[in-house]
Amino acid sequence: MSTSPTTRADVAQGTPSPAAAPACPPLLDDRVVVVTGGANGIGRGIAVCAARHGARAVVVADLTCDPAGGGATTVDLVAQAGAQGVFCATDVTDRPALDALMRVCAELGGADVVCVNAGIAVPGDGADISGEDFHRLVGVNLDGALATAQAAAAQMRTRGVGGAIVFTSSMGGLRGGAATVGYSTTKGGIGMMTASLAAALGPDGIRVNAVCPGIIETDLLRSSPALQPTVAPLVGRTPLRRMGAPDEVGEAVAWLASERAAFVTGVCLPVDGGLTAVI
Repeated sequence: MSTSPTTRADVAQGTPSPAAAPACPPLLDDRVVVVTGGANGIGRGIAVCAARHGARAVVVADLTCDPAGGGATTVDLVAQAGAQGVFCATDVTDRPALDALMRVCAELGGADVVCVNAGIAVPGDGADISGEDFHRLVGVNLDGALATAQAAAAQMRTRGVGGAIVFTSSMGGLRGGAATVGYSTTKGGIGMMTASLAAALGPDGIRVNAVCPGIIETDLLRSSPALQPTVAPLVGRTPLRRMGAPDEVGEAVAWLASERAAFVTGVCLPVDGGLTAVI
């Protein structure tokens, strides 16, 4: 028995093409997603995007839930986007706090995606940065990042179903900066951490990637007068001629964490409007 080919008129009338692909599920359908440093800024953008992309629960891990600090606000926005929002007070430099975070995840069914986003910057981060400030940067941006990834990997290995770890690096981890000596050093280290953990954890089905944001419009940026003189010239050199938004970083993270990036690991993805392509 033969069938008639689908015509443009059929499509216009709503008759589906027999060759049409099935609808794709949301990027993070039914996943439990953790975002450290999720109270505001880029972390909030990542958390809310995860909820929009179908996450079942988003754990916002940060130092404070105080609305002024943003934790409670992020949880509310996650809930509005359709996921269960959970706040967990977490200092990423404190191993017991990270263990407690993983216990919260276990109660939700286990962490499928862990976004290692917590990080700090310091003023006076030039060639004469103090040893104290440099060690503060290393303590949070490198030691805390590794400890978070180790805690996440331990739970993922125990569950035996793989998972995804996504670090937040920076364009400062790809290019040096006279005013970001310590920060760029730590974020460059995140790039090597990403590559090395991708190799170490790949046999367990755990993918490890990083995003490298460029100039992103956040409350921190808007409230830091010292940064303003550097922002306009960098935006002017950005091929897209604008700053990015936190949820644009979140969209990149959601894709890297999803099964649609199932053969992608060890990547540091610039999310910078093309800036690092031209400087």
